[in-house]
Amino acid sequence: MVHMSWIYIYIAVFIAASITAFITTLIFKKLSWKLNFLDVPMKEGHKLHEKATPLLGGMAMLSAWLLVAGGGIFVSFIAPDSLPELVQPYIQGIKKVSNLFIVIASGAVALAIMGLLDDKKPMGWKAKLSLQCLICLTVIFLDSYLLEKPRIRITLFHEQPIITWVLTLGWFLFIINAFNFFDNMDGLAAGLAFIASLLFASVAAMRDQHFVASLAVTTAGISLGYYFWNKYPAKIFMGDCGSHFLGYLLAVQGTLPMFYTGDSATVAPVLIPLMVLSLPIFDTFAVSIIRIRLGKAIWIGDHNHISHRFLKMGMSKKVAVMTVHLLSLIMGLSGVLLLFAKDNYAVSFVLLQILVIMILICVLHSVKNGDKNGSE
Repeated sequence: MVHMSWIYIYIAVFIAASITAFITTLIFKKLSWKLNFLDVPMKEGHKLHEKATPLLGGMAMLSAWLLVAGGGIFVSFIAPDSLPELVQPYIQGIKKVSNLFIVIASGAVALAIMGLLDDKKPMGWKAKLSLQCLICLTVIFLDSYLLEKPRIRITLFHEQPIITWVLTLGWFLFIINAFNFFDNMDGLAAGLAFIASLLFASVAAMRDQHFVASLAVTTAGISLGYYFWNKYPAKIFMGDCGSHFLGYLLAVQGTLPMFYTGDSATVAPVLIPLMVLSLPIFDTFAVSIIRIRLGKAIWIGDHNHISHRFLKMGMSKKVAVMTVHLLSLIMGLSGVLLLFAKDNYAVSFVLLQILVIMILICVLHSVKNGDKNGSE
């Protein structure tokens, strides 16, 4: 059971992150116009907006995240007495995780800058993937050798460094690019980051992983604060800067909480990150398969995403985005239930429920709309 004092802290962090992101997004929105850092549609077939739109939303979220998460740790070092009385008993714990935060923040900043450069002048997919590999490997290396105990890793019950490095790198690269793919409609990616981060925060809090929960709550807060500006009709876009930043944070959150512990009745909790992020994972596989079947490069944008298909089924943009968000929430909540499964029978029912939902999504995704060329 989560202690009430921590619940109050999480709420305070969430509100602070939301307000900060709301303000920084407004600032960077105006700055985008001054710097002419805009997404100008050039008749690209996969873009739905019709006019120039500010493109520094990613920097707005990064700034808010650093101010709230980094600022809290910084203040705990230089002026601990200034923090609320509720936080005082946990100041030493905050200081202990400072190195872990530095490692995580280094990767977040590096990927955001890489995305920003790509927003300004698009890179080829090989250059982008190479930089992603370099940054993620650096984070894994720092986590393994800078910290007393590695935290940012996926083991799947293997302790061999090479295996854990490969698993962790693969997870990071896939989630970052899946989230980049998922950012295809106003408010879609930000809303998903909000939902997923709250679910990760809930799991971490129940596992007494308070640093992870605070980090996830901060991510949820900045996503919500940014969402108010990015919802339809969007007044600012996150660009590759924002999608890389949020995708990375979600990947980190999927490795940090102790989903499976010695007290777990089954090993099923290791599936929770897959369930929480199931929609972007599914969407990535679906659009990749469609593009391959059509003889197209998988990294070239189109309108084969599930959100676009909902549009072609007759939904408005708002309803299409809300439908995807609700499906994401249902899948994520189903995954969290695995924490409480006491035996394999309970796990089977939860997995069966998830399977049925995935079949429903596949049915919705495959609905024909009259386009015989497969671009429906």
